[in-house]
Amino acid sequence: MSGVDLELYRRQAEEFIGALDREYYEHFSGRKPVCDTAAVYDRYPGLFTREAIDGLEAHYRAVADEGRTRLAYLLSFAVDGFMGEQTKHLADEVANTESTTSIVVDGESIGLRQAGVVQGNEPDRARRTRIQEARLRATAEHLNPLLDRQWVLCHQLALDLGHPTYKALYAQTRGIDYDHLRAELEGFLADTAGLYEVAMDELVRERLGFGLDALGYSDLPYLWRAPGFDDVFTAEGLVPTLRATLHGLGIDLGAQKNVHLDTEVRELKSPRAFCAPVRVPDEIYLVVLPQGGQDDYATLLHEAGHTEHFAHVRPDLAFEFRYLGDNAVTEGFAFTFDHLVLNREWLATYLGYCESEDFVRFSSVNDLYFMRRYAAKLIYETVLHEQTGDLGAMAGEYARHLSAATMVEVPPENYLTDVDDGFYCASYLRAWMLEGALRMMLQDRHGPGWFRDAGAGVWLRELWSQGQELTAERLLLRHGGGRLSADPLRHLFEQALGR
Repeated sequence: MSGVDLELYRRQAEEFIGALDREYYEHFSGRKPVCDTAAVYDRYPGLFTREAIDGLEAHYRAVADEGRTRLAYLLSFAVDGFMGEQTKHLADEVANTESTTSIVVDGESIGLRQAGVVQGNEPDRARRTRIQEARLRATAEHLNPLLDRQWVLCHQLALDLGHPTYKALYAQTRGIDYDHLRAELEGFLADTAGLYEVAMDELVRERLGFGLDALGYSDLPYLWRAPGFDDVFTAEGLVPTLRATLHGLGIDLGAQKNVHLDTEVRELKSPRAFCAPVRVPDEIYLVVLPQGGQDDYATLLHEAGHTEHFAHVRPDLAFEFRYLGDNAVTEGFAFTFDHLVLNREWLATYLGYCESEDFVRFSSVNDLYFMRRYAAKLIYETVLHEQTGDLGAMAGEYARHLSAATMVEVPPENYLTDVDDGFYCASYLRAWMLEGALRMMLQDRHGPGWFRDAGAGVWLRELWSQGQELTAERLLLRHGGGRLSADPLRHLFEQALGR
C-alpha cells in the first residue's frame, strides 16, 4: 500500500492551489510585476514527485469503484503539478518574457501583451499588417525557443511516467478519448463548412469591404473588435450591465462577500478580464479593466460565469470536487453567460439594443469561427502531443489545420504560443457542447428571457453548488440533457445563420 497520507496530501494540495492562484492574481492584475510560480512550487516539494504519483496510483487501484472518482481527480492534479513543477522556471520565463517584451512599429513602442489590443483598434489595414509582422517576429525570437524547450520537456516527462506519449498520458488521467472527440469535431467542421464560408464571407464584405478570399490573419483582431458597436457596448456600462444581469437571476453581486471585484486601473494589468478562485468558495477574484467593445462584454460575462460557479460551490464538498474535476463544467457555465450577447432579449433588456439583428449575426459568425478554430487546435494537438522529439515540423502542421478550418491563412509562428497545457482546448470544446445543451434547456424551461427568471437562477445555483464533482457528460445526463455532442450547437448555428 502507498505511503501517501491522503488527507495530508489533500490539505497541502488545497493550500498549493490557493497560493498559485493568488500568484496569478497578483501578477496579471498588475499588482506584482514579476510572476514567480516557481517559489510557490518550492514551498510544496512533496506534492509533485514521482513517488507521490506512484502512491496515488496505488491508492486508486486499491479502492472500490465508487471511491475512485476523487482519487482520479487527485491523480490528474498530481500529474499536472508534476509537469508544472518540472517546467516551473521555463513557465515563469515565458510569462515574464511576454510581459517585458516590446515591439516597435512605425517608431512606436508597444508591449507585446498589449499589441493585440492595439491591432484590434487599428483601422489602417497596412499598419495592422506591420503590427502583426512585428508580433510574429517577437514570438519567433523570444517566445518560441522557450516554449520549444518547455514542450519537449513535457513530452519527455510523459515518457518518464511510463506512457508512450503526452497524449496517452492525458487521455488516461483525464479519462477522455481524444481521438473520439477529434472525430466528433471533424464531423462538425465538415457539416458547418458551407454555412461558415457563406456567413463569414458576407460578414467580411460588410465590415471590411472585401471578401473572405482576401482576408488576412492581421485583419482578424480588427474584424472581431467590431468598433462599430462601441456606442452600445460602452466601457462605463460594462460593470453595471453585469450587476443587472446577475440581479435578474436573483444574485446581488455587491452583497457577495466572497467575491472581490477588481476594477482598478494599473499599468501592468491584463487587458482581458479573468477569474482567480483563490479559496473556493470563500475568496474569488473577478478582475476587469473596462475598455468597452462587444468583446469586453463577452469576456467579462464569461469570467463572471466562472466566478459565480466557484462562489456558489457547497463549502462542505470534498476538496477534489471544489477545485479539481472536469474543467469543461466551469467553462460550460462561463459560456452560458458570455453567450448572452447572442440573445436579442438580453441585448434589449440590459443595453436598450432593440435593433440588434446585425450584431447577433456578427456574434454568431464570431462564435462559429472560434469553435471551428478550436476544433482545428484539438486536431493539431493530437498530432503535436504524439511527438517525442524535435517540434520544428509542427509549425507547418499547425498552419495547415488552422488555415483549413478558418479559411484564413494562419501563420506558422504561433504553433507553440497557441497551445494550452494538458489539452485544455478539449475542455473548451466539450464546454461549448455543454453550453449548447444548457442554453436549449434554459430556453425550453424559462423562455428566451431566462436570464431574468429567478427560477433559472435557482436551477443554475443548484448546478453550481455541485462544483465539478460530475463530468460534463454525467452532469448533462443527470439533468435530462442527453448525450454530450456537437448536435445542439450545430442546430443553434443553423438557426442563427441559415437563410
